[in-house]
Amino acid sequence: MPQSATQRERRTLTSPKSMAELATSPDFADTEDQVFGLVSVLYHSLQGAQACEQYTNDAERAGDDELVKFFEECRSAQNERALRAKQLLVERMDEEGDSTDAEDDEEA
Repeated sequence: MPQSATQRERRTLTSPKSMAELATSPDFADTEDQVFGLVSVLYHSLQGAQACEQYTNDAERAGDDELVKFFEECRSAQNERALRAKQLLVERMDEEGDSTDAEDDEEA
């Protein structure tokens, strides 16, 4: 379907940076990248915890107590990592909100 100039412009403005652009960008460590990293760790940790739950169930059905314990430990570690990523994400978002609020106050 043909796109209007506005749609093409919006897509250009919102399209993610390529890896090459990110790697050579002077502002690589900007908040956006830090937030992306935290969201990624949070997502993958929760995904890992969910997988470990399934592995635990499989090990229980097989009657392998050693693997049950191992997968429970792995799940716990993944959940702790997810919780820490969530806490850091909330802190960063609060800081960003405070920074934006301060900028808004300065402009007024």
